[in-house]
Amino acid sequence: MSLVIKGGRAYINGKLRDADILCDGGKIKQIGRGLKGDNVVNAAGKLVLPGVIDTHVHFRVPGAEYKEDWGTASRASAKGGVTTVLDMPNNKPSIITRKLLDEKRRMVSGKSLVNYGFHFGATPDNMEEIKNVTRVASIKVFMGSSTGDLLVSDPGDIYNVFQAAKAGGHLVTVHAENEYLIREFAREAKRAAEAEPIIHTKIRRNIVAAEEASLAAIISKEVGNRLHICHISTRQELDVIRMAGGRITAEATTHHLFLEDKDMLRLKNYGKMNPPLRSHEDRMALWQNRNLISNYITDHAPHTKKEKDKGYWHAPAGVPGIETLLPLHLDAVNRGMESIDDIVLRMAMNPARIFGIKGRGEIKEGYAADLVVADMNAKQKVRNDDIVSKCGWSPYEGMELQGLPTHTIVNGEVVYDGAFGGTAGKEVF
Repeated sequence: MSLVIKGGRAYINGKLRDADILCDGGKIKQIGRGLKGDNVVNAAGKLVLPGVIDTHVHFRVPGAEYKEDWGTASRASAKGGVTTVLDMPNNKPSIITRKLLDEKRRMVSGKSLVNYGFHFGATPDNMEEIKNVTRVASIKVFMGSSTGDLLVSDPGDIYNVFQAAKAGGHLVTVHAENEYLIREFAREAKRAAEAEPIIHTKIRRNIVAAEEASLAAIISKEVGNRLHICHISTRQELDVIRMAGGRITAEATTHHLFLEDKDMLRLKNYGKMNPPLRSHEDRMALWQNRNLISNYITDHAPHTKKEKDKGYWHAPAGVPGIETLLPLHLDAVNRGMESIDDIVLRMAMNPARIFGIKGRGEIKEGYAADLVVADMNAKQKVRNDDIVSKCGWSPYEGMELQGLPTHTIVNGEVVYDGAFGGTAGKEVF
């Protein structure tokens, strides 16, 4: 059945203009005025934007479904206006073979409200798998340790992974933190008997990320492959991106844009993530150098409250964020911090371009009907009780945001309008 989104101001060809959008067969069939369809979404007084593409999430399937499962995660995505996600490979087991990737595909198929794709994990020993794997978003290299057991920290092994990825025609994404520095700074903290969560910002201090981002950029230039640096958070990493002259791309998370190290005093382990929250100066540098940041992501990484309530040395790193991604940025637009153009570029158009997601990321006839309707006047306070993610908490609790998604449309089907419906999501590769 066809669907028409009527009466909204739609972001088309770089401008907001009054237009109806007719969706049929999962595609945008027609853009115009006075259009009719079998079903109608009234968007009067609201914006109609391309659906958000979050290229960096951890939906915990397989192996950690007690933290999150694909049903809860995709509903949280739909509530937040996210229509496509790319899931990371540090699962249990890690997705490092084509067989394990196929098993993960089977587990997710038919269960998702939103579209999805998968990153593929690198190890020092799976070069042939990297060369021959197909239909993946990237080869993900954990240069420093994080959740899970994926780690490629030796420069020679990193070089070999980059070579294998080039041979397979794959983009490389890197978690750029130096493992040897992390271990040394952790030993220092333990010798000093430091156990407050704020120590996380010292153990994984700026040099940990900057040094490894530099190494990744140098190896990428030597090998000649495509490189995307995940969750940049420091002024020094911005310098690396700047010196690369557009040769590599980089993303920034919502928590590094909207929170900073002093928030650790309030959040404790609920603000522990890798890389950690940074100084006010680092956070402002991200905002002031948005031209160097290709896309915004959540690094949605839920853990249970029971896990987060452990002592610092045992609590896992990671925070949820998928359902607050778009509201945080819409609120930033209302506060004059950025524009709708910024949002569409970094949350729809650039993600589709960088990761090769064809026919999505823009409102165009013939493109997939992945859309979000947003009310820029609606206000809501973030409350843990309202969080859809299975973990049931948010680092943004208590923040009042103005600008909220009211409808999320995936492949021409309304999957969120205050309630959830359907499993319209498809794999995008």
